[in-house]
Amino acid sequence: MAGFPRFQRLAVYSLKVLGLALVYHLAARWGLQMAYMQTNTSPVWPPTGIALATLLLFGLDLWPGISLGVLLGSLLTGAPLNLAVGMALGNTLEALAGAYGLQRLIHFHPAIDRVRDAIGLVGFAAACTTISATIGTATLMLTGLGAPESARVIWFTWWVGDLLGALVVAPVVLVWVRPPLFPARQTQVVEGALLLGPLALVTWYVFGFQALGSVLHQAMIYVIFPFMIWAALRLGQRGATLASLLISGIAIWGTAHGTGPLALATKNDSLVLLQVFMGVMSLTALILAAASIERSQATHALHQRVADLATLNESSKNLLDTADSASIYHMVCQLAVTRLGLAAAWLETISRDQSAACPAAAYGISLNTIPALENRWESDMPRAPTEPLVKTLPDPQSTWSGPGACYQAYAAFPLVFGGQTLGLLKLLSADSAAFAAERLPFLQSFANLAAVAIQNNWLFEEVQQTNKQLHALSQRLMKAQEDERLHLSRELHDESGQLLTALSMQLGLLERNAARPDAVQTQLGQLKRTASAIQDNLHKLAVDLRPASLDHLGLVTALQQFAAEFGRQYNISVEFEAVGMGPGRLPREVETALFRVVQESLTNVALHAQATRVDVLIALRNDHVVATIEDNGVGFHSPAPIANSHLGLFGMRERVEMLGGWLELLSEPGRGTRVRAIVPLSRDEG
Repeated sequence: MAGFPRFQRLAVYSLKVLGLALVYHLAARWGLQMAYMQTNTSPVWPPTGIALATLLLFGLDLWPGISLGVLLGSLLTGAPLNLAVGMALGNTLEALAGAYGLQRLIHFHPAIDRVRDAIGLVGFAAACTTISATIGTATLMLTGLGAPESARVIWFTWWVGDLLGALVVAPVVLVWVRPPLFPARQTQVVEGALLLGPLALVTWYVFGFQALGSVLHQAMIYVIFPFMIWAALRLGQRGATLASLLISGIAIWGTAHGTGPLALATKNDSLVLLQVFMGVMSLTALILAAASIERSQATHALHQRVADLATLNESSKNLLDTADSASIYHMVCQLAVTRLGLAAAWLETISRDQSAACPAAAYGISLNTIPALENRWESDMPRAPTEPLVKTLPDPQSTWSGPGACYQAYAAFPLVFGGQTLGLLKLLSADSAAFAAERLPFLQSFANLAAVAIQNNWLFEEVQQTNKQLHALSQRLMKAQEDERLHLSRELHDESGQLLTALSMQLGLLERNAARPDAVQTQLGQLKRTASAIQDNLHKLAVDLRPASLDHLGLVTALQQFAAEFGRQYNISVEFEAVGMGPGRLPREVETALFRVVQESLTNVALHAQATRVDVLIALRNDHVVATIEDNGVGFHSPAPIANSHLGLFGMRERVEMLGGWLELLSEPGRGTRVRAIVPLSRDEG
């Protein structure tokens, strides 16, 4: 079974070659009926145009059909084998050279929709038909079938016949075999009918009557040109080539019958003169039609650009009016389908580490069908492309029977902003030409607009979140300030105030008992104890505000003292350890931040954890200082981000992040809590 497709391709190729040979042979037999001067030399040779157009449309590998058609035609008309071989060689090389040159040097468009295509066709036709004329004339001379004194006339007749076949017949085949660039409107069909009718009448009148030396009749030949110009400018290459073919047919018929302004003494000379006239007319029509098409395409492109700009402008307004990220994702997909004329769209967001992408929204399809579509279209594509990717089914009649069988084209556009890929916009269309090269810049502009809208929305949400955090922090600071004032007021009133009152009373007693030494000694002891209590109370207040040891002795010593005091105060076992810290000091802001993190964490343990043991570790690791506080308390469900409602945790995070570090929180019910603060360190030794 493996060889069956190869056999099938060979059979199709053979049928194409035989079809070209048959058409070439029939056209050659008709052309040879115009050979009045030399049996094998005709001033009218349509096969050249058929051969050139076939190779341009269907490939150069069909050249054997030309050789076969020439050989069969020559042998069936009684030409000797050596002459048939020479003519086959000349005609085949002529078509091959013309088609190859047009494709490689001109990048020829078979629609002849550019002026360079028309000029290139004329130039290569004029040059390459000399190959056939030269080889054919030389073959006639070498075989003795042509008189040497007629060689120049034979060559010119041969060349003119082939040239007009390329200029008149080839354009007709090229533009009428392929679908038109712009579908014809009904008004154009009516206009074409109104044009061809008068043109046929004028041409029949000019070439269908004996000239009789009438100057007026000869001048009528120029009346044909306005019709040709009309056809070229209004109806494009289809109208121009059809008009040329119509004029050629009527003119050749009339001139062959000895009528018309170009009828001379011999029919061969008349036909040569006629072909020169038709060549000029065909060249004029082809160039005018190409220029008209280029202008229409430029106008169409301009209108398309205006429509694209309007689409981008409207899309920008719609996206700017959308508030949240989910709505923007959906709006991007909706606009891609409704405004860009596509069948379906979905948007994937990419994680910050560029490792994964997940569908965020879709329009025209359901999210459930996306995995199957990705398996179909993205099997050989990168998961996170950095450039637009386009894929089109090679066969419109696809055998795919899964979801999205109607789609013929797929495109993926990365959403890039500031060098960072935010996501992917993936599009599907039932039109295989929806993502043609000329449309990609516009689609990329739409993707860029979507990226800007998404990034702006992310920034706006971050600003909103930051504002909420700042508002919460402001409230927390005010609450902390009031709590601290209340705490100081209570401490001063309840502890220090009472002690000072007692001290004042004891001083009064001392004054009354000044004459009694024994009473003075007793009261002095009480005064010392009261003063010591006042000192301890004020020291505790100072430590709570900021321990002096933190400024004078450093972070490790301050944490040791605080941990020991915390354990005594709350009856919780606190294990403190410092690893790799050394004798040097850390920057003041780092020491302060880490002390407050440990202080806040231990306060939370005392208030919420119901723990019996806390481990505190301060370590220096790879230019980072890490503080870890872990308890064996009841734990809780830790939030994914540190929420604003947990103001203590929020404050710790703010302190650490201001130093370029980050805070980690891990807790599970019944398994305790671990807080870890990591701060990058620019160590200041000494």
